[in-house]
Amino acid sequence: MNKKYTVTVKIRPKVKARPRMTRRGRVFTPKTTLEYERAIADAYLGPRFEGPVAVDILLSKDKVKITIKETDQDTPTLRGDVDNYAKSILDGLNGVAYVDDKQVRELRVRK
Repeated sequence: MNKKYTVTVKIRPKVKARPRMTRRGRVFTPKTTLEYERAIADAYLGPRFEGPVAVDILLSKDKVKITIKETDQDTPTLRGDVDNYAKSILDGLNGVAYVDDKQVRELRVRK
């Protein structure tokens, strides 16, 4: 039986901000992006998947619904403007819902 977990996070979706650089050349991730990723990670209370997974993300004005399930499929990643939303969410779940986001083989993002 395939594992599946769904979580709804009552937070406004945000895109992953580009890395910034200090005057001394140090690169850092903006605070708002780090806070958003932490909120996604804190909301996830499900299992940690070890193998390939399919991730379904539904974006609306005031919430994010995420469903993660085991899969045998190996499909290419999606491209487009919604990938900036997905990147923040997937990075926020890194080390929490799965070991690494390279495990994600299928990604469905809707807004």
